[in-house]
Order: sequence, then structure tokens, then C-alpha cells
Amino acid sequence: MIRSPAAAGRKFAFLAFVALVLIWSLIGFDLWIANGHAAADFPLRPGETDLSDPQARRWSLLLIGLVLSWLVLLAYRHLLAVNRQADSRVALQRLIVDHASEAMLVTDSAQRILSVNTAFEFITGYPRSDVIGKTPTMLSAGHHGLAFHRAIWDFVAERGYWEGEVWDRRKDGTIYPRQMRITAICEDGAQISHFVAVFTDISEEKAQADRFDYLAHHDPLTNLPNRLALDAHLAKLIDSAVPGIDRKGLLIIDLDNFKTINDSLGHHAGDRLLAELARRMGAQMDARQRLFRLGGDEFVVVIDRLAGEGAVIELVHRLIRAIGEPCDINGHVLHSTPSIGISLYPEDGLDAQALIRNADTAMYYAKANGRNNYKFFVEPMNEAANKRLHLESELWGALTENQLVLHYQPQIDLLSGQVVGVEALVRWRHPQRGLIPPAEFIPVAEECGLILPLGHWVLRTACRQVRAWLDAGIDMGEMAVNISAHQFRQPDFAQTVQAVLAETGVPGERLELEITESTVMHGVDDAIQTLAKLKAMGVRLAIDDFGTGYSSLAYLRRFPIDRLKIDRSFLADVDTDRDAAALVTSIVLLGRSLGLQLVAEGVENFAQAEFLRTLECERVQGFHFYQPVSAEEVVGVGRFTEYYPLPA
Repeated sequence: MIRSPAAAGRKFAFLAFVALVLIWSLIGFDLWIANGHAAADFPLRPGETDLSDPQARRWSLLLIGLVLSWLVLLAYRHLLAVNRQADSRVALQRLIVDHASEAMLVTDSAQRILSVNTAFEFITGYPRSDVIGKTPTMLSAGHHGLAFHRAIWDFVAERGYWEGEVWDRRKDGTIYPRQMRITAICEDGAQISHFVAVFTDISEEKAQADRFDYLAHHDPLTNLPNRLALDAHLAKLIDSAVPGIDRKGLLIIDLDNFKTINDSLGHHAGDRLLAELARRMGAQMDARQRLFRLGGDEFVVVIDRLAGEGAVIELVHRLIRAIGEPCDINGHVLHSTPSIGISLYPEDGLDAQALIRNADTAMYYAKANGRNNYKFFVEPMNEAANKRLHLESELWGALTENQLVLHYQPQIDLLSGQVVGVEALVRWRHPQRGLIPPAEFIPVAEECGLILPLGHWVLRTACRQVRAWLDAGIDMGEMAVNISAHQFRQPDFAQTVQAVLAETGVPGERLELEITESTVMHGVDDAIQTLAKLKAMGVRLAIDDFGTGYSSLAYLRRFPIDRLKIDRSFLADVDTDRDAAALVTSIVLLGRSLGLQLVAEGVENFAQAEFLRTLECERVQGFHFYQPVSAEEVVGVGRFTEYYPLPA
């Protein structure tokens, strides 16, 4: 039992008082005897001291008593000072313990609780009176079992301490985690006399860690598991799978033309569409299937315990139907379609990377073959994927090795037959494969990040050709150059165009930039500012592929553009389809009402040309008139009169 300094001080005060009483009692008794001897005048016996001087004896005894009393009082005073210091230290230690944020409890060697602090009461909900004399097992939540607690005390007995995480129960019944350290105390240096436990409630820390883990493994937009979660899930499934017995499936879903929606309506609308489609696809999942968002507009479905390809096809059809349902976003009714690639375990890969890679290859194959469909992975697809990768690698060298060339397609004034402009079209003169059309390598350039330097090369080369023609006295009219969305959205795009014009010495009015409808509808205010800067240089501006995007007439009026370019897809059936003819007529009338010139591209036959001439469409281009040719060949084309007579 630990005695307090105050109790020890009180005991010493009692003993000091007894000592003083005994001292003075002995002195008084001695003086009484001395006085008795002096009064009787007894003769001295042999060996006795002469007590004939009682006065001196009295003073000697009195002096001795005073000295002894002073020494006792001095010792008592010193002890009081020591006791006060000890009490102050104990009080300070108690104050520190009671104000500590960690809960503390002290037990004896039999694990009976002797003391707890205020933090203990706050964390556990138990007041001191409820726990003193009891064992800490009353706090147990029952999560760990007897063996766990026995292992803790065995460790303490062996090492003298234990530290770890345990789950306990508060007085109100709630279960919580705590980080605890138990230390054994040995008063005599050998035998354990007490145990001290210090612990903290880590509920909030674990909840915060769980939140961080959730955010790290889930997409914040759709709340679906993300790529990290996909990798972990696939690794777990494959590690527990037996090849040849367990079969699994992996679907990669890519939304067709989602970029057009983002560019036209903005990322906020695109995000809302993604969230809605994620909800629809999630509703098609069952206990064997799990949906992930891979990133952007790509989703992944992992199928566990796959029965056969028929189950995959059934799921794919449900997904296509769910995605294809109309979706109202900000007043726009949008229709989405998916391209889906499928790989199977173990046929198409024995690890997660192979399954994802092959499903991705199959998805690109589905996209290249019409979209809004699905493809199972087959080995020949790898050859196509490798070819595409090889093409990307070669494309980087094509620009530096001058393998790219420009061809020019004349634009004809439909009423006079005169060449009034040319459009620059890039071609790749491959050393082994010959001339590669832009439809084959431009998408690759956009995906691999080469579109910016490639677009800048096209702009500079086209302007240099204009300068060369002007210096040679050749007037080919305006030079039309296609501008990619990546180029146009560069913050310094207008300054880049100005620098190219200054470098080549080409007047601004000789250059026409063709920008797609979806490009200018993305970030309308920024687009208007960029177009205004270009217009101030004298550059002519045309909206390319008009009618294929999601433009608003209200915005169209705000754009400082000169021409609308009618997309070739609208002209394909004007001679056989009344609806197609009505649509082209509406576009021409719209452009005319807005004071804009019209250019029709992709004119393939006489009937299309005649239809456009009846509408008084100003300019046309297409194979019916001229194919794209080199700079040397385009100079000699002259006035077009070959297929039907035009007025002089």
C-alpha cells in the first residue's frame, strides 16, 4: 500500500512530540534525584560522583534538554519543508494526470483498478466510483477474445510493456477503438507491484483514415470505385482463381463522341451526363458484377464467376439499352452510345494488366467498326493495336524528317467557275507505305499530343506557300487552314497566328481559319475573345462542319465569323432525299439571313452541284471539281468548265 507524504508527516510529528516529552521527563526525574541527594546529605559511596553542586547540575541538564529539543524541532521543521515539497509534487503530478488528454488507469499486481484520471472518465463514460476496485476487463467489447487478452498480459510479463490497438465498450454501450500502452511497475526492482495503462480514443482518426481511403479508391463524380480499386479487386480475384476452372470477364465501356458534348455544352453538362449514365449502368449490376470508372468517359465492369459468353452478351445488351435512353441535360436531350471491348479470364490474359489491355484493344476495334457495339478480344486485334502504336512512334519522326506535305483543294465560285481559294490538307508521305491520308494519322496525333506542333507546321507551311505564290504573281485567293480544338484553346493561339503572318509576310485577309462548331461552343466567352483578336488582324473565319454539333443560334450571332461550311454528310443524299435537301436549304437560308457566305464541301456529283447552284451557294469544293493536289499542280487548274457550262 502506497503511503502519502501527508500521512508520513503526521506520524513523524507525533513521534517528535513523544520524544520531547520523554527527554524532559528524564531531565526532570534526574533533577529530582539530584535534589534528593543534596537534601539528605548522604555520604558518598565508593565510585560515586560528587553531587554536592546541584546548581551546576541543574544548568547542565537544562542545557542538554534545550539542545536536544532544538535538534528535534529543527528536524521536524526540515521534515515539514520536505513534506510540503512532496505534497506539492504529488499535487502537481495529480494535476498533470487529471488534465492529460490521454486516459490513465493504475492497477495493483492483481489488476484491480486503484486510480483513474479525468480523461478516463470522459472517454469511457465511467466515473471513478464505478471502476475503483474492479478489473479492466469490465471495459472489454468482447471483440478480441480471451486468447488475445492473454497474449497481451504474457507479453507484458515478458517485456514489461505492451502497445497496440484494442476495441472497448463505453458505459453507454458504444464500441470504440483505442490506442493503448500498458507498462509494468516494479517497486523493488524485481516483483511487479502495479500496472499503468495509458490510452486514447482513435475513433476520429480511424474515421478520417477511412474517408481518405474511400476518396483514394472512389471517383468523386460518380462515387464508383476508381482505377486503384479496380487494380486491387482484379488482383484479389485472380490470386484466388484457378485457371481452367474459374472464368471471369472484363468489359471496358467508352462513350462515343462524349468529347463533342463536353466541347459543346461544357464540362458541367458532361459531368452530369456521366453521373446519370453511371447510375443507369450501376442499376444493371448484380452480385457477381462490379462497375468501376476508369477515368474520363471510360467505365469498367468486372464479372466474377462467369458462366459463359452468353451471360456477357446479355449484360452488354442491357448496358447499351440503358446508356442509349435519352437524357435531359440543361434542356438538351442527349443520346449516348457506347463502344464496348470484352476480354475473358483466362483465355485473354492471366493477369490484370493483360485483361485490361486486351479489353481496351477490343473497345478500340468496336469504335473503329461503327461504334455503338461490342467486340470480344481476338488475337488479330493485337496486330492492329501494335500497328497503331508503331504509327504513333513513326509520326513523331515524320515531322522532324520532313515526311509531311500539304496538298491543296481548290474552292470554286459556283456562279463563275473561278478558283477563289484553296484549302490546305496535310498528307503523310511515308517512305514505305506511300501517301497516308489524314483520317488515318490525325486521330493518332490528337491522342499522342503531336497535334499542336503538327498544326503549327501546317499553318506556317500554308502561309509560306501563299507568300511564294504572291511573290510569283499568282493569285490563288484565300488559303483555308483547318484548326484543331487543341490549337484553338491554347491561350496564346491568336498571338501565334499573328507571329506566323508577320514571319511569312502574308496579309491577314489572305488567310481563312476553319474552326469546328463544337470547338467554338466550348468556353463561348473565351472563344469570342480569340475570334475577335483574329478578326482584328484581318483573318477570315469559317465554321467548319456546320450542323453536326450543338451550336446555339444566339451564340452564332455573337461570333465574328465570315462563312459557314456545310458538312459533306448533308450533301450525300440531296438529290434523292427530300429531307436532306430541305436541311441544306435551311442552312443556306440561315447563313444568308445572318449575312454569312456559304461554302459546301464534299460535292461529289453533278446533281449536288446543280442543287447548290439553284440555292445560289457561293462556294463549293469536292471531287466533282478537283481533288487535292500539290502546290505545283493546283496552280494550273484555272477556271472550271469541264462538266457543265458556266456563265462567263
